[in-house]
Amino acid sequence: MVHIQQVQIKRLLGFEALTLDVDSNLQLIAGPNNAGKSSFIRVLEAFFSDPTAGDFRQLKPLNDYYVQGGPRMLSSIKVHFGGLTDAEANELNDVVSREGTFWVEITCTRKGKISYRTWTGTDARSREIFEWVLQSFDFVKIPSVRVSGDDEHDADRSLARLYDTLEGVLIRSGSSRSTQLQKDFAKAMEPVEDLVRGVLNESVKAVATELPFQDPVLGVDLPASQHALRGMLREAVITSHDDVVVPIAERGTGFQSALVLGILRYVSSKSRQAGTSVLFAIEEPEAFLHPQTQRAMAKILKDISAEAQMLVTTHSPVLVDSFSVTRIARLPLSPEGMTYSAWKPDLAVDEEGRLTRYCDATNSELVFASSVILVEGHGDKLVVDYLLESITGGPGGHYALGIAVIEASGITTISHLLRLAQLFGVRAFVLTDKDGVHKSGDNKRALVEILKAKDAKPSVAFLNGLRDLADRPVTTLKAALEHQKELNTMLQPWDAFVLSSDLEGMLLDVVPQEKLAAMLGPDEASEVSKETAEEFATGAAGREAMAAHLGSKGWNSDRKKSGKAKPHIPSALLRQHLGSVSSQHRAIRPLMAWLGGIVDAHKRAPL
Repeated sequence: MVHIQQVQIKRLLGFEALTLDVDSNLQLIAGPNNAGKSSFIRVLEAFFSDPTAGDFRQLKPLNDYYVQGGPRMLSSIKVHFGGLTDAEANELNDVVSREGTFWVEITCTRKGKISYRTWTGTDARSREIFEWVLQSFDFVKIPSVRVSGDDEHDADRSLARLYDTLEGVLIRSGSSRSTQLQKDFAKAMEPVEDLVRGVLNESVKAVATELPFQDPVLGVDLPASQHALRGMLREAVITSHDDVVVPIAERGTGFQSALVLGILRYVSSKSRQAGTSVLFAIEEPEAFLHPQTQRAMAKILKDISAEAQMLVTTHSPVLVDSFSVTRIARLPLSPEGMTYSAWKPDLAVDEEGRLTRYCDATNSELVFASSVILVEGHGDKLVVDYLLESITGGPGGHYALGIAVIEASGITTISHLLRLAQLFGVRAFVLTDKDGVHKSGDNKRALVEILKAKDAKPSVAFLNGLRDLADRPVTTLKAALEHQKELNTMLQPWDAFVLSSDLEGMLLDVVPQEKLAAMLGPDEASEVSKETAEEFATGAAGREAMAAHLGSKGWNSDRKKSGKAKPHIPSALLRQHLGSVSSQHRAIRPLMAWLGGIVDAHKRAPL
């Protein structure tokens, strides 16, 4: 069946120049809030509605580049199609490429002059091709619940979405060709409307002399048929063999959302039988569904996509987790006007499988972020989240800016998450312990391997210099911080940062020895006995014993650690201490400055 392969949008809504490849079956479109996911669907809907100059005016950008642009600046929608049958290719042979594809472009000037273009056709022939497209496609949009219309009798947004879905598949809108279901509905409604109109007209005539109108010829206009449709649905009930009757309007939101998918499955099957191509544009189908039902919904979407092409926008990590990364396009946040190309990834089978596996419901959070900070473990994540909240002024402040913190559950996993971030065009920052640049047991330095995973890889000379600098030993905190500064100066262009030792070592450096020993003792964390806490509290030997217990490798990554402390203890104690002091310790300042720079680089999403 003919399907969309690519969409190009220029100077419409928030898009200055967007190119997006579309999967022939199912394309997921994700990204931060206000990135333009709904705008993309809106522009594509306009294309299939045979837009007028007035329609284009409603899509004109408000960005400075357009407002201040010249009078000859054009706006356009260009859609590439593939999947033609031999008969269709012969019918369109003058505009079909050697690869069996063709495209149609609609352009509009600032003054509203519309033109049509194809590969080789004249404007008239291009208009004919465009009309052929309109006749060949059934475009059905299921809007987000955020914009679904609620009437005064029902504020339930999931039910409103169900109304909108039925209207979309049963009632023709715009200039697109009526589907067979829409024709059947109109044909069935016509005698009912004629009967109602006739009764009302005759009733009006019967009392015309008593009505306060000077015109003796009176008539009755009926509302649009969707009002009758909504009335029927509002009173519709689900029945069973045991005589249980439950109104659909009173069922749960999850049931109503699932019924939307049932309607789409039915419509796709009917259209397939009629030989037409169906394109469903569905916004946020996960609304009102809990994670398990979202996964079941994903399977239904896959089944439907075998019979109809689907464009699905989403904010759901669960939905992203349910599909191959090759089917996911991410739109970035671009307040000044988006110039972006989302090409279909060309991945080897093993790489596709690996990245899809790592793009799980937790890690796929990066798809919806503007930037991501990758850390080794859960304790690191808690500390970084805490510091970012203090920088941004409150809980979740960095997430509001589009900055996500993701734990890799081990430094060796960071390279896979970095590759995933690069695939989706998300800027990824990496935070590691100092042992990431020191030689480990297998003679590999983990951070060096992470840097090698970047699309633009550092030179051999750079990596050799990094190794030489990292292996320089230090013996004091002052020297360790100076060494850390030198390392991070080298790493700054690569969006990487190393601690002066590790999280446990930072705790040792920031909290006075005696206080930290007391925090570990029975009166606070109850991590060690009173006697052990007293041993930890004094002398170099006590400090070394406490470091070994906490599991710190130290500034030179050469300390033997017992790792007896519970995993959450170092992070919890560090956050507890930082919350009790008013000034920053010199050992925490470098990390705070690095995180502050990341925050400063982000703009708030436009309203």
